[in-house]
This record gives sequence, structure tokens and C-alpha cells, in this order.
Amino acid sequence: MDKQHGYAGKILRVNLSTGDVGTVSTGNYFDRFLGGRGIALKIYWDVVIPQIDAFDPENCLIFMTGPLCGVPGFAGSRWQVCGKSPILNQFSYANLGGAWGARLKSAGYDGLVLNGKADSLVYLSINNETVELKDASHLKGKGAIETREILKDELGDSFCVVATGAAGENMVNYATLLADSDSSGSSGFGALMGAKNLKAITVSGKGKVEVADKKAAKLMRQKVRELKYEPFIWPTTLPQERMEKDICFGCINGCMRVKYHPENRRSGKYCCQSAGYYEVRAQRYYGKVTDVPFQATKLCDDYGIDTRAVETLMMWLSRCYKAHILSEDETGLPLSKLGSLEFIQTLLHTIAFREGFGDILAEGTLQAANIVGKNADRYITDYMIKTGEDSPYGSRMHITTGLLYATEPRMPIQQLHEVGLPVLLWALRIGGNSDTLLKNNYMTSEVIRAISKKFWGDEIAADFSTFEGKALSAVKIQDRQYAKESLILCDFSWPITHSPITDDHVGDPALESQVCSAVTGMDMDKTDLDKFGQRIFNLQRAVLAREGRTGRASDTIEEFNFTIPLKAEFGNPDCIVPGRNGEVFSRKGMVLDRQKFEKIKDEYYAIRGWDVSTGLQTKTKLEELGLDDIAETLQHEDLLV
Repeated sequence: MDKQHGYAGKILRVNLSTGDVGTVSTGNYFDRFLGGRGIALKIYWDVVIPQIDAFDPENCLIFMTGPLCGVPGFAGSRWQVCGKSPILNQFSYANLGGAWGARLKSAGYDGLVLNGKADSLVYLSINNETVELKDASHLKGKGAIETREILKDELGDSFCVVATGAAGENMVNYATLLADSDSSGSSGFGALMGAKNLKAITVSGKGKVEVADKKAAKLMRQKVRELKYEPFIWPTTLPQERMEKDICFGCINGCMRVKYHPENRRSGKYCCQSAGYYEVRAQRYYGKVTDVPFQATKLCDDYGIDTRAVETLMMWLSRCYKAHILSEDETGLPLSKLGSLEFIQTLLHTIAFREGFGDILAEGTLQAANIVGKNADRYITDYMIKTGEDSPYGSRMHITTGLLYATEPRMPIQQLHEVGLPVLLWALRIGGNSDTLLKNNYMTSEVIRAISKKFWGDEIAADFSTFEGKALSAVKIQDRQYAKESLILCDFSWPITHSPITDDHVGDPALESQVCSAVTGMDMDKTDLDKFGQRIFNLQRAVLAREGRTGRASDTIEEFNFTIPLKAEFGNPDCIVPGRNGEVFSRKGMVLDRQKFEKIKDEYYAIRGWDVSTGLQTKTKLEELGLDDIAETLQHEDLLV
């Protein structure tokens, strides 16, 4: 079948070198890979040569939606960007919200695949079937926010825009993308746009997504809205009276995403890590609450710089300054004014334009430490992973997350949330701070154990005093999350693991498959959808194997997990977790047991159907998942057991 309910039916392909435009049928992919991450991975497998560099013109930048994108009421209008990232020079991904993905779908395309490199700076305009490359010389050096506003003024508000700022143009390794509603995407994909001489992509369309069973979709919309818990509350120090709920296209009931309205400045998105990365430092510097943290967030958005990379970079700079390894004269940075507006403005400008010491910092903290020398790398401790990102919901506390970190090319925040957020809610309730994130917090030990049994495979997975049950839990979480990343459903809403209205406060793991069936008409239950997730995860494993990730030897986490005792966790300074029978257990001062971690890797590989000794995939398992073609290539390249 070429056209299916829930899909536009076509994927747009644009060669930036030649200007050639074409389409391929989504029907070539959706029966095995669903959408989103799944289809993006298969396209990447087919067209990106494993040995090429991230900045090679033939590296593809892939924008994909899922079958639920454009359908209101399910929080399903997220969109994925995939490609070879310059951070580790291997496949990676980003997940964005807002309305850009839904607008691409309404223009008649499920996705967009870009390759090649334009001769000069251009932007891509998509207006239904009219697809054009246009001169962007007037946008050179401008910020992503400014670029978006200029293009909207030129083209009209019916267009959605994704752009990169100066950091992307100058190929800063961790440059970001920014779209409408300040939706941002990381993994260095802003730098890929810069390498391709692509400043922005504008899209407008008038089409609508056809739903297979409108009555069933309406009933599912009502059911999901009833089951869904209240949106989380972001614990910011900025005044709440200046906050306004900012809801993405097709949402269920909103989330912690808000728009902040400062005095005499442009308003913008302010939530989660990007909001918090400068709050404490600014308040410490000024001794009071100011708008500086918001300005710091918008500076990152406009320059196109990843706030997670900046957060860990500042930790390293601060430590090196205090240790007299770096000075203000040497760096050109006002390091003594960390927390001030002057500091963050100077830091981000020098990085974005690669000026002076900023040219070194643009390569990332780990590379900068190696360039600086003088044992500067000793000051990168337990706050950073190999991609330069921070390490929330770490394995010293949650155990399960060690397997999630070890098998991914970047910090897998969606997977981490499935474990970390219920534990955080539980800890806040135990600590007497019940309403900090969720009003009427009902996350008791009984509830989290029931969630564990229903979603993670066994109650024992919610006992964080033991390694037992963690391998099965990791597999369950990954398969569900990979299906979710292909539908694509919002991480702030899905999976609905807990609910205020059920008798036991436990959600329903079958909801996603029921929604998918109603929208697409596919005959699908939870087991079927989980198999999609398992297939897509195995495809990503195969992609990464071709790029040098060699099974067990590459399934590693940072050494600090085994050597540096845990001091604190965000929102949980005492590091308390549910232990045996739900009793309070503190992991403060603990490290991960290396031998036990390797043992649960054995268990994890066995559950996955991979070779236990090497962690390599097997022909039998890949064929069982309908990946015969993938198995044949891996076998030819000697990447199977």
C-alpha cells in the first residue's frame, strides 16, 4: 500500500549542491519502521556512507515526522532531526516540538532529506508543492531568532521556520537548530546546516492529516485527556506572573513549557534545563532575582548554542580559573564575573564567531581541555558525559540508566525520564515537598512498584538497592521509547505511566498502540508496537556498529560512575530512592559496582538476543525482527557474531 491514513505519503529530497528536488514514497518505509526515528534511521542506513565525516556534503540531514503528527489531542506533533553528528562523528538525533513538523506534514511531506552543499548561503522554502532554494546572504551572521522573524516578515505568518544562528554558520560542534516557539534541537545539527550553507528552512501548507477511524480517535482523545496527569510545574525563581502557558500544536493539556514576558524585551520559551542552566549562578552573582537567566537562555537560542554544552563548559572554566590554569587575560573572558550578563554575553559571542579562545571552546569541553593541557582535563569530573552533555538521572543512583547511557550515541533524555521522574516524584513526596513538580503528588512506594510491574517488567525494577530486574527494565523502556520516538509522541506526556484517576494510580501501557490503530488503521496492539520499537532500536544498533561502535567494548559509561561517590541529584539532595519493599534507601556516597554492572550487561544482551560475550547482534535475532537485509550487510562487513 502506497498511501496510509496518518501519513502525507511522500518524503521530500533536496540536493543542495545541484538544486535537484524529488520525492520518495513513505510507503517504502512505514510498514517496518513506522515514522520518525524509525524511517530516518532506514534512510540514513541506505544513503549515508559509514566512513564519511559529519561535515562531508554527502552526510544527510533528515527531518522526519510520525503518523500522529498533525492529529490534534495526542501531543503527537514532535519531529525528529537525524544525521551524523559532528560531536562524536556518528549517527545521532534530536527531538523538537512546536508546529514546524505539523506544518511540513500539511505541506504534503512526512519528511525532508537534505544532502550536498550550496555554493553560497541559502534558505529552503517549502510552500506545498513549490520547493525553492533562495538567497540568504541578507541573513548571514544573524541569530536564529532574528532570522526566523525576518523570514516571517518577508513570507508571512503562515510559514514556520527552523534556522541556525552564527554558531551554526561557523560550525561550532554543538550548534543547535531553533524553530517556532523557540523549539530547539541539539546534537550539533546547527553545525551541519552551516556546513551545507543552509541558513533556514521555511514551510507552509494547507493539507490535513486523514484519520482512519474518526470515532475511535475521538474516544481515544477523551480517554487520554482523562488519564493524563496534570502538567509538571518548573521550579523557577523568576516571577510566575510573567509566565504564560505555551502549548505546542496538537497537545493534550499542556506541560511545564511556558513563555516568559520580561520587561521591554522579546518574550520566549523558558522551561526545563535551558531555563535553569544560569539561574543559580546569576542569583549568586547579583544577590537577587533578575531577568538575566532568561536573557542567557535567549542568547543561546539566538546564537544557536546548546545550553547543556554551555552548562558543563562553565563548570570546567570555573574550576580551571580557580586552579589558575586559565586566566582572564589568556581567555579574553571575564571569568571573575561568572553569573553576570557580561560573562554569558562574552562567552557565547566568542564561541559563536570562533573569536580568540572561543575558537578552542567551539570544539567542545573535552577537546578544549586537551588543547589547553596543563592537566586541565582533571577538572572534568562527574558532571559530563562524552558528548559534552550533563548526566541527569545518573546510574550511580538509578542503576537502570547506566544501560541506557551505555547503549546510546547521546544522552537519551526520553528514556531517562521514564525512570527518573517517578523516582523524583516519590523522593519529593517522602521529603515533604509533594507539590514541587506535581500538584496532589500520589507517587507512593506502592504506586511506583505497581508502575514497575506493569511498565518495567517486574516490581523488583523499582528497588534501587539491587541490580536485579534492571536489565529487563532497560529493554522494556528502550523498546517503548523507540516506538514513541517513531510515532512521535511528546516526552512530557508519554508514556502515561501514572494517572490521578485510576484506583491504583497506574497508567496504561497499551494507550500508544490504541491511538496508533485509530489514526492509521493498522491492526496493532501493545506487543506489535513494542516489536516496532525493538526493530528500530536494533536498526540503530546496526547503524552505530558500522560507524565503529563494537558491541560490549563500546557499551561503556564514564569512569566516574565507578570511582567518584554520588554527592547529590537534582531535586533530591539526599539521593533517596525506593529500596526493598519500597522502603527509603539512600545511594548518597555510593558508586556503581563495576562487576555487577558488567553482569547486568550480560543479562541485557541475553534478553536482546545478542551474543553475550561480545554484545554483537545476531543474524537470527535480526531476521526474527524482519531485518534480513540489515543482517546480510552486517554479516558481509563481519559485524555479526
